[in-house]
Amino acid sequence: MPLYFAEEEVALFDGFLDRDASIRGPYSLIIKDDKIVGCGGIALNQPTKYTNEPHVIMTWGMVDNAHHKEGIGKLLLLHRIEQAKQMYPGIKIALGTTQHTFKFFEKYGFKTVAFEKDHWAKGLDLYQMELGY
Repeated sequence: MPLYFAEEEVALFDGFLDRDASIRGPYSLIIKDDKIVGCGGIALNQPTKYTNEPHVIMTWGMVDNAHHKEGIGKLLLLHRIEQAKQMYPGIKIALGTTQHTFKFFEKYGFKTVAFEKDHWAKGLDLYQMELGY
């Protein structure tokens, strides 16, 4: 967590799991050897300052550091993109990430449309990205 999320985001994630995950949209877990090693979801979002139309967002996607480079992130991302396309055909897909992971998303067609230094926390910049079609 320390590289990818700020300490203050733990409470936000807990709140998401307690209140929002079950009503916002599907949230998937990847389990390996009876342990959760990855998770992430999608949700339909209303217009924001980054996009002036409803869009599908990727919610709280993460892979356990011990399981990076095993293809879990790719599997999770492709699954969520497919879910978004099936549930919300023709709706833009977007996500917010950091300087530590934006290049991963670029490999799958996401383009940076906005940037904010220290958005998530000091030292964690926002790369607002959209999937190109």
